[in-house]
Formats: sequence, structure tokens, C-alpha cells
Amino acid sequence: MKYIIWLLALFFLFSCAKKEPEEIDPFIYRTGSLKQGETLAEALKQKDIKNTDVYKIVNKLDEIYNLRRSHPGDSFKVKLDSLDVIHELAYFPDKINTYRVIRDTANLYFTKIDTLPVNKVIKKCDGVIISSLYQAMIDQDEGPSLAMALSEIFQWDIDFNIDPQKGDKFHLVYEQFMNEDKFVKYGEILVAQYISGKYNKIAYRYESNKGTTKYYNENGESFQKAFLKSPLNYKRISSYFGKRFHPITKKVWMHNGVDYAAAYGTPVESSADGTIIHRGWKGGHPTVKGRKGGYGKTIIIRHANSYKTLYGHLSKYGKFKVGDRVEQHDIIGYVGSTGLSTGNHLHYTIYHHGTAINPLKLKNVSGPPVPKDEMEKFKIVADSLKTLLFSPDSFTEM
Repeated sequence: MKYIIWLLALFFLFSCAKKEPEEIDPFIYRTGSLKQGETLAEALKQKDIKNTDVYKIVNKLDEIYNLRRSHPGDSFKVKLDSLDVIHELAYFPDKINTYRVIRDTANLYFTKIDTLPVNKVIKKCDGVIISSLYQAMIDQDEGPSLAMALSEIFQWDIDFNIDPQKGDKFHLVYEQFMNEDKFVKYGEILVAQYISGKYNKIAYRYESNKGTTKYYNENGESFQKAFLKSPLNYKRISSYFGKRFHPITKKVWMHNGVDYAAAYGTPVESSADGTIIHRGWKGGHPTVKGRKGGYGKTIIIRHANSYKTLYGHLSKYGKFKVGDRVEQHDIIGYVGSTGLSTGNHLHYTIYHHGTAINPLKLKNVSGPPVPKDEMEKFKIVADSLKTLLFSPDSFTEM
């Protein structure tokens, strides 16, 4: 009986004890990620953050992270108080580094970089294409971003939207970053080979004495060319260069470019370095009475050696204006169906000395080769990478 009374007393004692009040976080958190073509400043404004605060904190962040390198999917987290004053911005461009801008007690902002401890592993992958490069990489238990990185190396020779065939082979040696036993992200592809029909080339990654890194063949010739094989990720070619019957005008006329059918809003890239000389509505197609024709919303870029490129039927433009310098791969617009068009597609024309030429038959020019005074060094690097490429599968911790 005494035992029961003792237990009841303990229960009463604990039930009457004052509970510690739960800590309430006085801060508000707003999170998000960048959309295609969106800047961090634009994304923050969408979260109802004051314009003046946005530009202060973004400019501070730009001191430690070049926001021109931002990509769709980069995420962020903003910490605010009840008066909507920003106390911290955390920016996550990858899984390793977190870039922070923090407000101190004197209302000044300072920066900080948090880095996840990782170790680098060198890995090898071999695959055969059955349906696509993407699926072949998945079949090797690798991620789609590795397939994208591989396609970017050979993109000037191979149009990975239409060129790959069943039975094509690829081999590559690449970096992988791990946190303990957990995959964090892929690093650089060090060497890669792609084999398809009559095509069989190996690309070696090499960093020059000036610090620039590119891919070269065994003779030191650059894989990078002046023009991309295609300026967008498309579904199919809907119309080729040459005379054709126009579905709207019902007439046979000269089609002086290539039409790439693609989903509405697909990003369109500059196919080469150059300067934008036209951004606006442009004629060019045969017109139909009572209908506004032409190429619709159009970008024209002037390139070196008297080349120009035209990108027509865009739904909207990128951030670049007339007079702006653009680099190969910069997004200049998005696929649409403006002008005289029957569906979403990009009309793409290359002009040389003012004359339209077939983009699919362009004799592309390679970029600068390995400097002559570095060829001996390059050969040593290439030989060691080739040994790795043809060695058995291995993991090497760096």
C-alpha cells in the first residue's frame, strides 16, 4: 500500500511541476530556387523582399560568389525579423558550398562561406547506347548531369538530339566528390572517348599555363568550335534548308535556314561568341494579307569573320540588348511561334558575307590549339589520362 501511495505522490509531483516554455523562433524564413532565365534579385523580389534590401544583399553576395555563374535550380534561404529586415541570406549553388551574407549588430553585412568536407574520387564509366545517352548513363547507375557534361565535350561534333545511334559507345574518367560514403556531386571529366560509326575521338582535359581549361585531341587541337551544332535542345528538325512548300502562303519559296521544333519556352543559346545587332520584330518570310508575318520576335548576332546568325519566332527575349557582347551558350531567347508560324519552333539561319548558308553543312572552325611551347607538357598529361581511360575500373582517392 505504501508503495502505491509513494508512486501516486511522485506522479502528482511531476504533473504539478512547471513546464519549460517552448522556445519560439522570432524569425521568418523565405526559401526558393532560381527559375530558367531568372536572376537572384528577381527571385528575391518575388518573395516580397524590399528592392533596396535586395540589391544591398545581392551586391554583397557577389563579392564572394560571381552571380553570373548562377544556374536554374540554385536555391536560397532568407532570414527576416518581424519588420521584414534581412538578417541573413544563404545561397546554395551546389551541395558543397554555402555562401552567406549576415547582418551584424551594427546593421552592417559581412560574408561567410561554409564548405562541406569532401574527398575526391577518380572513377571510370563505360557504356553502350541503346536508346539515348541519358538512358545509357542511367543504366550505368550514374546521374543525368554526367550525361550532360559528356555531351558538352563533343557537342561541336555530335548533335546529341539526333545523331546518337544504337550501339554507340562511350568511355570516360571523371571526378566524384564524396562526404564520407555519400555522393555529393560530380567533378570534371578528365578524359572521354565517343565511338559512333566512322567517329572515334578521345578528348583530353588540359589546363594551360595561363589557367584556361579546355578539351583537346591527341594532337592538341581544340574540340571547341566557333559554332554549336544546334543552338537549343530540340525534338526534331521540322524544315530543312532549301526550297519548300510553305503551309501558310501555299507557295514554293526558298527556306534559308533550319527549323527546330521544340517545346514552347525552350531556351535558345547563342551558337557562337558575338554582338547582338538586332532584337525585335523582323520580316523575312512571305507575307499573308491581313496577317503580320515575318520571323516574329528575332535576335540577330554578328560574329567574327563576317558571320551572322538569326534566331526567329521567339516567344520572348533573354536579358541581352542590342550592342551587348554574348558568349557561346548565353541564353538569348526562348522558343515560341511569333510571326508567320504554324507551331512552336526556332528558325535558325547562318549568314556568311550576307549570304545564307545551310547550318547543317557549315565547315566549322576549331578554337585555338594547345600553345606550341606547352605541347610537351600536354603530351605527358594526355598519355597519363589515356592510361587511366584504358585501365580496369578503379577508384582513386585524391
